[in-house]
Amino acid sequence: MPAEAPNFSAIREKLQDCFSKRACLWQLKVTDAFLQNDRDIICMAGTGMGKTLAFWLPLALKNTGVLIVMTPLNQLGKQSVNFLEKAGIPSISISAETASRANFRDIEDLHYHAIITSPEQLMKPGGEFEKLLQNIDFASKLIGIIFDEAHCIVTWGDFRSEYKDLGRLHYILPCQVPFMIASATFTSDALRDIRRLLHIRSEKLTTIHVSTDRVKTVHKG
Repeated sequence: MPAEAPNFSAIREKLQDCFSKRACLWQLKVTDAFLQNDRDIICMAGTGMGKTLAFWLPLALKNTGVLIVMTPLNQLGKQSVNFLEKAGIPSISISAETASRANFRDIEDLHYHAIITSPEQLMKPGGEFEKLLQNIDFASKLIGIIFDEAHCIVTWGDFRSEYKDLGRLHYILPCQVPFMIASATFTSDALRDIRRLLHIRSEKLTTIHVSTDRVKTVHKG
C-alpha cells in the first residue's frame, strides 16, 4: 500500500523551509503524485514556470529518498547541483568526467539524494548505473526517475541511441519505481511514442498540464 502523502499545506511549508520558495498549486500536485509511489507522471509546463523546482520538492518531504534526473545537457546537471547544495540536499552530477567507481560507491551508500545524469551514462550497457539500479536495496530508496526535456527522447533518438534504449529500465529495476516525463514542448505524437517506449502505465497515471492561465490535472487509476 502506498504511503499516505502529506497534504498541500505540509508540502508548501516544507518547501518554504527547504528552498525559501512558495510552491504553486501544480508543483504541489506533482509532489503529491510522486509521494503516492504507485503512479507515473506526465508534466507539461512552459519554460520559466518552475518545472525544475517541481522535480526537487519530494526531497524536501522524503529526505531519506533518492531522485534520479536524466537531462540531455551536462550544464543543466551542474546548475541543479549548485541549487540543491545551497538547500542542503547532497547532490551529484554524473558525466563522463565524474563517472568514477568511487562516486558510484558513494551513491550506493546513499551519500547523495539527487543524482543528475545523461542518457549515455544511465543506459550504458553493463555500466555502473545498471549495476546500481539492479541493487534492490538501492532501488527501494528511489522516489522516482525523472526524464527532463523528455521530448528529446524522440527528437534526438536517432543520433543519441541511448534514448531509444530507455525502455530497458523497467526490466533492469527490481521493483516498481515511478517515472516522470517532463517537457514544455510535447506533441501528441511524441507523447504517445515516449509513453510506449517507457512502458508508461495508463491505469496508474497522473497528467499535469500547466498553461499560462490554468492547470489541468488528470488522474487514471
